[in-house]
Amino acid sequence: MPHHLLDGDHPDLNSAIDLLDDWLVHTMHLNHQPGLALGIVQDGDLLWGKGYGYADLATEQSVTLDTRFRIASITKTFTATAIMQLRDGGHLGLDDPVSQHLEWFSLHYDSAPKITIRNLLTHTSGLPRDSHKPMWTAYEAPSWEDFKEATQKRQPTRPPYDKFAYSNLGYSLLGGIIEAVSGQSWADYVQQNILDPLGMTETRPVPEEDDPLLAKGYSRFDEGYQRKQLPFFLMNGFEASANFASTVNDLVKYAKFHLSKGQTPVLSGHSLRDMHRVHWLYQKWDGGYGLGLSLRRLNEWVLSSHGGGYPGYLTMFSVCREHGFAVIVLTNALNSNPIQYVDQAYKLVLPQVIEATKPATPEPDPAWQKYVGVYVQEWGVTKVVIREGKLQVFSLDAIEVAPTILQPTDEAHVFIIEEAGQSNETARFELDDEGKVVKMWVRNEVTLRRE
Repeated sequence: MPHHLLDGDHPDLNSAIDLLDDWLVHTMHLNHQPGLALGIVQDGDLLWGKGYGYADLATEQSVTLDTRFRIASITKTFTATAIMQLRDGGHLGLDDPVSQHLEWFSLHYDSAPKITIRNLLTHTSGLPRDSHKPMWTAYEAPSWEDFKEATQKRQPTRPPYDKFAYSNLGYSLLGGIIEAVSGQSWADYVQQNILDPLGMTETRPVPEEDDPLLAKGYSRFDEGYQRKQLPFFLMNGFEASANFASTVNDLVKYAKFHLSKGQTPVLSGHSLRDMHRVHWLYQKWDGGYGLGLSLRRLNEWVLSSHGGGYPGYLTMFSVCREHGFAVIVLTNALNSNPIQYVDQAYKLVLPQVIEATKPATPEPDPAWQKYVGVYVQEWGVTKVVIREGKLQVFSLDAIEVAPTILQPTDEAHVFIIEEAGQSNETARFELDDEGKVVKMWVRNEVTLRRE
């Protein structure tokens, strides 16, 4: 059943999706990509999605929205969610030292604070990036016991919080913490406490090589512009950083969770919001990292995303919480650049979704007319107006600054102040005995209405 926004009442939205569809076909052809699956989510439901190309070049098995791909480091978002869930339950704190939960862990940079769970979540631990052995080129990951033994002999490259430095090793340690705190294996914990509650029945923490729905993964082009199929392997001791396999249809359910504004079956609304805010600002102020999610700006939108790179697969999961919008791209070849598909989906489709879902301008309360006027105090002069169906306050000293919005309450003449960087405090209009507005109290400060 098509999404209600595609029922014919929004032709520009339909045209944007049609254009995206043809551009995807064209670009995949130019790049000689084997396969791709893309899904666009609006308010928790699949707005539009489609599979392109082949999951298996040899058999010409088509990609669908139910084709499984190795989603690689998108796995980290599930591991981070599990950590936040354990925090919600009071089983750990983000500023706990790693050694508090992994007794064998003793790595420490000289004269620096201990490495914490928060450091692992935000890639600010100073730990090395990957395995002590070639993993991404030899297609073999160490066992957990081998991982533990080798990690104890490695040293941090810098103190905690010195800089952002991506670390698969750090997220693998988070998997060990999940096991130590919960008493379950990492795979069992995420299955029972995240995937099952979200109804993600087609997602696999531990994929199987003979899975008929698993897309084959392919290499970059060789000198003859040919791709080869890359070998299947599991992440073993590094599984909490990059082991998952999933489908677009299942990741739609995951996007719905990440777009939620309140309590969810998995996390409190507070912890979910915490994941999606910047905990580490990149040096150039062009983005940051939350808790298991990267944050960046695209046009005027803030996106929470995570990409994945695995031998034979490149993927991207991205949500825009402000507009309830998400884009999922899964590919089965290296050098397939999924971010270009994600960004183009945002640029073409999101503006039309915003337009299609724009609420009608509300009818202002006629009683607000009594508040309209100029108000004066030593700190400045303001003007109260009715605009766009809302009661708004402009500074006449800084007219270019966005207005303060006054939202009505159940109490007469009392309004909630909506203003960037401010708490939801109140404004109150004071009337004289004749019912004429004479003062405006903003928080606890008074401004006189000018005659």
